[in-house]
Amino acid sequence: MKKILCPTDFSKTASKAVEYAATIANRAGAHLTLLHVVHLPVVDTSETALIASELLQEQIRDAGEKMTALQQELEQKFGANNGAFTCDYLVKEALLTDIAGQLTSTEGYDLVVMGTTGGGSTLEELLIGSNAEAVIEQVRCPVLTIPASANWPEITRIIYASDYNEDDKYALHQVWEIANLFNAAVDVIHVSKEATREGGARSQQFWEELQRTYPDSPMRFQEVVSRHRQDGIIDYYNQSGANLVAILRKDKGFFQELFSRSLAEKMTYKADVPLLVLHTRKH
Repeated sequence: MKKILCPTDFSKTASKAVEYAATIANRAGAHLTLLHVVHLPVVDTSETALIASELLQEQIRDAGEKMTALQQELEQKFGANNGAFTCDYLVKEALLTDIAGQLTSTEGYDLVVMGTTGGGSTLEELLIGSNAEAVIEQVRCPVLTIPASANWPEITRIIYASDYNEDDKYALHQVWEIANLFNAAVDVIHVSKEATREGGARSQQFWEELQRTYPDSPMRFQEVVSRHRQDGIIDYYNQSGANLVAILRKDKGFFQELFSRSLAEKMTYKADVPLLVLHTRKH
């Protein structure tokens, strides 16, 4: 991991994402880029266009000052430890999804870290949640979403939700890259609606394959029985004391439910889950 991108809007939620991003960058020896986007208001006359342009320049100046202060704060906090921490920032007039997609495809970013509320009723929660989902749709690298209620960076155990897919082995390489930075253990789980002999045989075969692939890694495998996959994952997450859940992007169901308002209204604690969203090799 060499480059990390972290969008921020200077909110409390974004501040937690910045802390995660800086911690990971520091441990990985990666470069961190902070990103803030501003938008030009829609105008219909030349007079309002002039006012809008002046307002935009003011927003850019204000954002630049905040980003400079944030960069210096991070360099002082993390650079003082070993001097290897590097950080810069970008202020762009663009849509977040467009610029995130462009930067990750052309500038070689290996990870995007951003805040999300997990869905909610306020305008800010809806915007942050939808931005996270839109960025994940757009970019080709892993995205780590950090909810507003997350603790400060502490990763001791990661859950990887497997569907016995061949791409799981590829995705687990990326999971281990982060796990190794924190000396964290990895729990690979598979959620089934019911326990069957056929399912048990398949899980045993998959577990043996993982052991051969990762012979010296602190990893365990668990078959979880639950009527709803997302509930099984979250229940295991809460019981295991894990700090992060990782899933493949092809699994849209769990991701979409995690960010949906309806689910958040029924089970708001699901917004507490830091989520690492990975992509298949074909993405």
